[in-house]
Amino acid sequence: MTRKTDLLRRLGALFGAAALSLVALPSGALAQARPTILRDRLTIVAAANAERVAALVTQGFLERYPEAAAPVIQALPTSRAVALFCAGVGVAMADMLVTSRRMSSSARELCGANGVEEAVELRLGLGAVVLAVRRGDPQPTLTTRQVYEALAAETAGERGFDANRAIVWSQLTIGLPNEQIRFILPAIGSGLRELFEDTVLESGCRPVRQIRMIFEAGFRREKCITLRVDGRVTELPASEITARLVASPRGTIAVTSFDDVTRSGGNLVALPLDDVSPTRNSIASGEYEPTRTIYLYAKRQHARTRGGVGVVRGIAEFLDEATSEASVGPTGYLGQAGLVPLPTADRLAQRIAAERMTVIQTR
Repeated sequence: MTRKTDLLRRLGALFGAAALSLVALPSGALAQARPTILRDRLTIVAAANAERVAALVTQGFLERYPEAAAPVIQALPTSRAVALFCAGVGVAMADMLVTSRRMSSSARELCGANGVEEAVELRLGLGAVVLAVRRGDPQPTLTTRQVYEALAAETAGERGFDANRAIVWSQLTIGLPNEQIRFILPAIGSGLRELFEDTVLESGCRPVRQIRMIFEAGFRREKCITLRVDGRVTELPASEITARLVASPRGTIAVTSFDDVTRSGGNLVALPLDDVSPTRNSIASGEYEPTRTIYLYAKRQHARTRGGVGVVRGIAEFLDEATSEASVGPTGYLGQAGLVPLPTADRLAQRIAAERMTVIQTR
């Protein structure tokens, strides 16, 4: 049986409600205390655009604790990943969640209602949503307002809203290139798409007078994020965007992550937005506004032993690795992959929270 087949089999068993039998670990750091456990490996759900972070920390965890069984990672759209983490406690439930958005109050309430009352929240670093082009293509300096006007299904006119008929950038503003408007966006439901909608589309949309005059907030947002469907916008899973951009016509712009641009080896170039270029310094300082924080959540209830029986071994060690300088420091592997480190004091605070397994309020 191949490694992939084995992981798929275990994943299916895990979330199919059948308890996994105990597989004892060899002696080592994780095996010093040996309560009876119900499952032999950690299970992690990750928002699709945070899957790489989860995978890198898992690799670091296994290198540090080679006697541990390889954790299972399941990548899902953000809302589904959060819902699965909050589904409950016990052997058939996930131990940890890695996501690019902080858990909302409604999600915490869902966790609490399902018995997840001891969730640890850690911040691992900063990422950003960026506009990127291929190396050698035109590199326009755009504003959030221009991006909204290029992508919106309808544009504001004197008598209301009309269908967006802009074909080239120069139709929007004098000085922009006479290039076709072509965009590649992450699919609806991904954390990266949600961040783009919140920090770019809505930011560019809110100053429009006709939008401000709409009383109902939900309708205002709908006007801001509803995109044209005339073929100028292509929506793809985030993992496919880089390859599609490289093969796209000249002038195509992709909405992607800062870490994807970093990993492209110079093949992708991030564009300035509102006169601010996305760099490590501008992201860390907050000057570049479309930023996101990567969060790691863990169930302290799964790490504890109740009545001599625990769910799984290794949560404390995984959190220790995730917040270590080797992971989140300026020269750590997450930084090399494009995640911008938190300030020194913040990194220390996260390590202390990991050591103490400080919980957030879920009720």
